[in-house]
Amino acid sequence: MKIFSSFNALLSSTISLCCVLIASQTFAAYPTTVTDLAGRQVVIKETPERVILGDSRYLNALSVIFPENPLQHVAAMLSDLKSIDFGTYKAYEARFPIIQDIPIIGRTSVQSFSIESAITLSADLAIFSLDGHGPNARHSDVIATLEKAGVKVIFVDFRQHPLTNTLTSIDLLGEVFQRQSAAQRFSEFYSNELNKVTKGLSSLKNISNKEVFIHSRVGVSNACCETMVRGMIADFVIAAGGHNIADAIVPGAAGVINLEHLLTHQPEAYIATAVGSKGMPNEGNTAALPYVMLGAGTPKDDATRSLKSALIRNNLQHLDAVTSGNAHAIWHGFYNSPLNVAAIQRIAKWLYPDTFSDLNPDATLARIFNEFQAIDQTGTYWVTLGPAKI
Repeated sequence: MKIFSSFNALLSSTISLCCVLIASQTFAAYPTTVTDLAGRQVVIKETPERVILGDSRYLNALSVIFPENPLQHVAAMLSDLKSIDFGTYKAYEARFPIIQDIPIIGRTSVQSFSIESAITLSADLAIFSLDGHGPNARHSDVIATLEKAGVKVIFVDFRQHPLTNTLTSIDLLGEVFQRQSAAQRFSEFYSNELNKVTKGLSSLKNISNKEVFIHSRVGVSNACCETMVRGMIADFVIAAGGHNIADAIVPGAAGVINLEHLLTHQPEAYIATAVGSKGMPNEGNTAALPYVMLGAGTPKDDATRSLKSALIRNNLQHLDAVTSGNAHAIWHGFYNSPLNVAAIQRIAKWLYPDTFSDLNPDATLARIFNEFQAIDQTGTYWVTLGPAKI
C-alpha cells in the first residue's frame, strides 16, 4: 500500500519554500546579484534589453513577468514555437506580429545552437534550461564563450523539478528584470492553488495511490508507448496523489513501456500528453492525425476525436482505464511551464473526483490566462473520454 506521505512531504516543503520566497522578496535596484537555478551567482548591471530564450516555450514564463508584452526584450529563441506548439505560436502571432521576425538560432539540442548568432545579435542575456532543450548547466564551454562576449547566462527550471523550482524560477526572472511585484503576485496565486491539492490529499487516510500511466507525446513515435517517469508531468501525477506505473521499470526521466505490459499491468487512469493543435500544418483529417490535439485554438470536439483516434491507433481502446471512462489527455506544454499548477489540479480531480468535487481547475487555468499571460485562452487544454466511447 502506497500512502500519501511522500508527496505530502514534497508539497508541504514546496509551499513552505514559496512562503519563504514571498516573505524574503527584495526590490533592489541595479546592479543586482542573483542566484540562478544552477546555484551560480550572476551580476545583472542593468535591465536586459536583448534576451535569448533557450526554449521558445519560456514565453509563458516571461508572460508572468511581462503580461503586457513578453516579446519586448526577446532578440532570439531556440526551438521554433511554430513547430513545437503551433496553436500557441498562432495566438502570439495574432497579438504580437513581431514574433514572425524574431530569429530562431537553434532547435532543441545544444549542437544546433548558434553561438555566433547570439553574439552577432548583441544579446545581453540568455535564459537557458537547467536540464532540457538547448544549452543547459552542463555545457560550461557554451556558457564561458557567451559570458566572455558579454552575454549574461541564467538557468531556470520548470521541467526537472517543477514543484520545487517553478516559483524559484519566476522569482529569479522577477529579480533579473526588476519586476518583483509581478513575480510575487504569481507566487501568491500559485501557492494558494497548489495548497488546495495538498489539503485535499491530506484528508485521505490509508488509501493507496491511484495507478497512472502517462502516454507521452502521443503520435511522435509509431511505437507504443513513450512515457514520462521522473520530473515533468510525472511529478504532477505524484503531486496529485497518483503512482506512476513506469516508476519501477523505466530508469531515467523518460522511456518506453510496451503494450503487453500495459495490458497485464493495467493502470487505473490513462493520461496522454497532446503535442498537436488545431490548424497545425498538414493537419488534414482529424481522424487520421497521429497526435492528440490540445492547447490554444483547439476546440473540445477536435480534442476528443483526436484522443479517441490515438487510442485506437495504438491498440489501447481495451485498457480498463479507457472502457471505464478514465482515459484523459492533457496539453503537453504544461510539462515545462509555470502554468503547471492548473494541470496538477486537473489530474488530482481526475484521480479523486469525490475528494476534489469543489476544486475547479478550469477556473484556475482561466485566471492564469486572464491575469498572468499575454495571450487569451482560446482552446481546450485537457479532455476526458466517457465510458464506452470507443
